[in-house]
Amino acid sequence: MQHSPMACIRKAAIFKNLPNEMLEKLVPISTHQEYFPKGSIIRQPGDGKNGMLFMDQGSAKIYNLNEDGKETVLGVLSQGDANGQQNLFQEHAQENFVQALQDTYVCSIERRDFQKLLKKTPDLALNLLNNFGEQLVTIETNSIRRNSMDAQERLMAYLQDLAQKQGSKNVELKLKKKDLASYLGITAETLSRKLKNLQKENRIKISGRRIILL
Repeated sequence: MQHSPMACIRKAAIFKNLPNEMLEKLVPISTHQEYFPKGSIIRQPGDGKNGMLFMDQGSAKIYNLNEDGKETVLGVLSQGDANGQQNLFQEHAQENFVQALQDTYVCSIERRDFQKLLKKTPDLALNLLNNFGEQLVTIETNSIRRNSMDAQERLMAYLQDLAQKQGSKNVELKLKKKDLASYLGITAETLSRKLKNLQKENRIKISGRRIILL
């Protein structure tokens, strides 16, 4: 399938409600289908890149390292996901690593180019401000919901979100179990135990890296 820059940009929540004439203005300042083989670093501290990523194909994990070199997984990017929208509005040093989990194609917009466009297009700035308001309400609701859950229900909520995202109750875990445990804020042992509990309760069925929600 031929790559469409406009369709790619529209996948990002911040841009999805923009009219076509505004999306067309974003296309010339975007870069598309940059290739990264499995295991390679897409973004890292000190690389001089400061902008937003769009996952066109493949998947990647976001993580940071503490002073002792311990890795903490912050999330997973799959096809259609976007990351770093805050970088378009605020200049700060890259703090996290983004690493390809499989052969991956990435599209991007750099902050410098985006800021120049905003100054010339006030209608774009107003539309984005309204979109941000809607997203903040959603983020706050999800944060409250997750913080009130125990480890098992947090895991189940993650699997349900994954099923919705992948469009199937037969979901594939992109992260290794230790990385998923880090993301959920639990130990690898607790993750394994909670997965077994959910299977015993007939809420899921486990088959290797695939999980079926029952």
